[in-house]
Amino acid sequence: MAEFQARGLVHFHALIRLDGPDGPGTPSPVPAAALADVVRDAAAAVHYTADPVDDGDVTRLLRFGAQTDVRVVRDTTTTDGTVTAEQVAAYLAKYSTKAAGLDPARPRPHLAALTAACRDLASRALAGCDFGCDQRATDRHPALCGDCQTSPYALLGHWASMLGFRGHFSTKSRRYSVTLGALRRARRRFQRLTADARRDGRPLDTGDLEARLMADDEAETTLVVGSWTYEGTGWPRAGDKALADAAASRAREYARWRADQRTDRLA
Repeated sequence: MAEFQARGLVHFHALIRLDGPDGPGTPSPVPAAALADVVRDAAAAVHYTADPVDDGDVTRLLRFGAQTDVRVVRDTTTTDGTVTAEQVAAYLAKYSTKAAGLDPARPRPHLAALTAACRDLASRALAGCDFGCDQRATDRHPALCGDCQTSPYALLGHWASMLGFRGHFSTKSRRYSVTLGALRRARRRFQRLTADARRDGRPLDTGDLEARLMADDEAETTLVVGSWTYEGTGWPRAGDKALADAAASRAREYARWRADQRTDRLA
């Protein structure tokens, strides 16, 4: 899990599990203290060499910083400095919902400098392109030529608002965790079950609610409606039509503004 900090750095939090050779849940042959040492050694050894952005740049060595905090997770409360599973759940929930607490209208100087550096690197990487890719580097969805797409710095301008970080804040194992797709599916099912209970005037049955919400797609029963009835044409209320017309008008104005901006850059 990636945690954005106000100073511009990204902290990575990882919950690492090692099962035994007989499958999930079996005792691990490696003691927890030994696994903690392996994690520390891996964090200190891993590195990545970033190529120079252009002829006037240098090669950079990227690696984790010195702030590595490894703790053993136990099932029960302990007094030896380890943490429990409940504490880990609260810890991950805290940092997955944490914000940097910044006002986009008044960015801090060092964050503004990092954002400008991302855009500058993208412009330098795309400079000299015969197709004008450098002029589209900061677009929401920049259309780059084939050569520029291969540059690892090409989309830094697009991701400048995230200081160049383009990954998802959370990565999970499908075997041991709940995927975001499964959570979205559970929310849709809950909304459907709640609507059905409200329409039928009965309380929502919570006996096996979790099992029903988290069931696999194969276990879900789909209701197929084989008949259709005519409900009406157009907007049911005048206010709905006014809102739709206003939204369409703003969309057209924004499209014209974007086209004018692009024309001005190419002129």
